[in-house]
Amino acid sequence: MNTSMIDYAGGGDSGRKMHRFTYRDMAYEVPDQFWDREANDIDLAALLKSQADLRRQVSGRPKAPETYELKVPDDIADRVAIDPADPAAAAAMAWAKKHGLSQEAFGELVEGFARAEADARDPEAFHTAQMAQLKEAYGHRCDEVCQEVGHWFGALLQRDFADRPELLEAAEELASDARGVMLLKALRDRLTERGVPGHRDQPAAGMDEAALRRLQASDAYLNARHPDHDAVVRKVRDGWQRLVG
Repeated sequence: MNTSMIDYAGGGDSGRKMHRFTYRDMAYEVPDQFWDREANDIDLAALLKSQADLRRQVSGRPKAPETYELKVPDDIADRVAIDPADPAAAAAMAWAKKHGLSQEAFGELVEGFARAEADARDPEAFHTAQMAQLKEAYGHRCDEVCQEVGHWFGALLQRDFADRPELLEAAEELASDARGVMLLKALRDRLTERGVPGHRDQPAAGMDEAALRRLQASDAYLNARHPDHDAVVRKVRDGWQRLVG
């Protein structure tokens, strides 16, 4: 059952025409393919044929085996091994059995898991795969985007990273994944759109060190093509001169 309170499709008709059919004082919605327009009544022959076709499809599906084979692809077998006694593997086989998965379908799941494990254990291959995703997302600007996001994030949390090395470790782990870089870029873009850190409103004379560092992390400071770049650079320079002389 869908419990979402958000219409992700953006509204509109689903495109399926339904007909109302009443049988023994119960109203039913009948899809258009099972409706006889000439008789303005349910098309019983079409409905029975559809049910028979569905039964044939279900009966023709491979049945779940008594036990599943945990086979790792040959090309990564020297890097990954799956123990059937592992609780995670046992839970996966129990789930597959409950839902009637065939050995072939279960094998696809095992292969996907094994390849993900192999990539995680090969940092160079993992890095190559993540960069491929970023290049697909940002094209020729991939390197530029990575550099901009890195400079922004580093400037924003420079003091925090120095005081708490575990935060730097967490940041590096986040940025090692393509999705993490995309998340940081989205965050940076949203903050920039909303004027953070507020360089238009706050005078340099009233800015402390933390505010100046936030301003240095803004797109207006980092991007020489930004319309406010020159003004923000001057504000940062004046602010630091006021603080440190």
